[in-house]
Amino acid sequence: MDDFKDTPTPRHSLPGRRPSENRKIVTPEGHTVHLTIGYDPRDQGRVREVFYSGGFRTGSQLEFQIQDACVLISLLLQHGHRPPEIAKSLARVEQPTGDVAYGSIIGLIADELITASLLEG
Repeated sequence: MDDFKDTPTPRHSLPGRRPSENRKIVTPEGHTVHLTIGYDPRDQGRVREVFYSGGFRTGSQLEFQIQDACVLISLLLQHGHRPPEIAKSLARVEQPTGDVAYGSIIGLIADELITASLLEG
């Protein structure tokens, strides 16, 4: 019944220079968040990292939380997880229209990575 590995999947190291693009997301509250998405040139442009570039007050708690979330998402991507796998594990809220929205900005970031993957793939 032990489905856990003794060691995690090795981290995929990235070349020093790699393609990236700047993206912008807007939260339901109207906040604009700027991200930089990095791609792996050796794996058909697969998304492998995301960085917070700006949007919240410098030094604010929310800025630090988003920076940390981007680091954790990048680690998941570099250990082989794909954006849809990450997004499906995050909280979602059903809207009155029947649409489903992510419960946090982290879900919005994951959704943007899915979009970026589709455009590059």
